[in-house]
Amino acid sequence: MSFFDDPKKAGLAFMILGILQIIGGIALIILGVIDDDYKLATAAVLGIGQIIVGAIMFGYGQKVRGGAISKKIDILAEFVKITGVVTIINGIFGAIAVALGDGGIGTAIVSAIISIIIGLIIIFIGSRINDGKQDLGDKIIWIILLVLFVLALIGSVIGLLDFILGTIENICNIFIYIFMLCLLFDGEVKKEMGM
Repeated sequence: MSFFDDPKKAGLAFMILGILQIIGGIALIILGVIDDDYKLATAAVLGIGQIIVGAIMFGYGQKVRGGAISKKIDILAEFVKITGVVTIINGIFGAIAVALGDGGIGTAIVSAIISIIIGLIIIFIGSRINDGKQDLGDKIIWIILLVLFVLALIGSVIGLLDFILGTIENICNIFIYIFMLCLLFDGEVKKEMGM
């Protein structure tokens, strides 16, 4: 097993990302309390959303690292589903923060609806990955995931120029997206997705 296709290491990377998200969420809430430039309610809402996302990511990482999610196809499918859930959570909490700020309630509602729709589509795609069927839809999903993972990997490499916590986060992201690309090219996963 090579370095980049070890589920235990990928699980650890997710756990680290989850912890960083939780720390970031707590920092946002603290900034809302102590810094006049941050509106407390907005910072608190964004911070709470970030803490929830961090807890979800940490939990997923723990399951992968501990072997509760062990089949490669299931690791991939759960990752995609969690991406959908995180999209919904970020969208809802972001929309609430916009509404509490000066962004307007209409903008907030539209933003939340769009995030929920996108998140549900991502969750649906995740559920198609390990449904036991191999059809044209699986092949299309495989290609879409390949493109998205490569783009996310490139974005994470570019993000290495960010400050220290951003660097740690992007190193974890780089590892995760290489791991997900390795999963896509794994013989078992390709067979399950009809490739």
